Amino acid sequence: MDSHEAEQVKRQLLNNIESNFPKEKAEILKRQIMSMNDEQLETFLDKSNQPNECIFCSIASGKFESHKVDENDSAIAILEINPVSRGHTIVISKKHTSLEEFPKDISSFAKSVAENIKEKLKPKDVEIASLDFGGHGVINLIPVYNDESINSKRYRAKKEELDEVLKILKEEKIKEIKKEKVHKPKRIKQERFWLPKRIP
Repeated sequence: MDSHEAEQVKRQLLNNIESNFPKEKAEILKRQIMSMNDEQLETFLDKSNQPNECIFCSIASGKFESHKVDENDSAIAILEINPVSRGHTIVISKKHTSLEEFPKDISSFAKSVAENIKEKLKPKDVEIASLDFGGHGVINLIPVYNDESINSKRYRAKKEELDEVLKILKEEKIKEIKKEKVHKPKRIKQERFWLPKRIP
């Protein structure tokens, strides 16, 4: 697929999004589509048997490269490529599931990821905002450094920024796991015993 074809496909996808989603949700999806390079777009179209496959299903299944912060059996947490603030993370259900049908462990997973963000990146708070995109639930974890919210202006994050943030969030986790696995051997106290002299 050349650049001209890729642009045409993107335009078609953007038109579909505009006509099928509410304005605020459409804007987020449009940014996701526009952020794809030609290769990512082609991979998406090749691997997708359904022309209207949900973009979040594609991300969750690994069809797109992402900066994965964490995952459990039900969901993955990845860095948002068009974040509101540094460390903005989205939690995506691995199955095409609406927010109402989310397994309970996704909410607790999202809270633990938010705690990790708060501990490592030191924002004042982490706003948790749940949205439903065409039946696929997504939880936004937005670090609040000033007065950011889900409606704040987004920016295009550079790969270097995403790599750096991911390193901070993951490196600390690795250290914690290593600490848990390392058991210091207990020191055995040597006691001196006094025995009476042997009498022949």
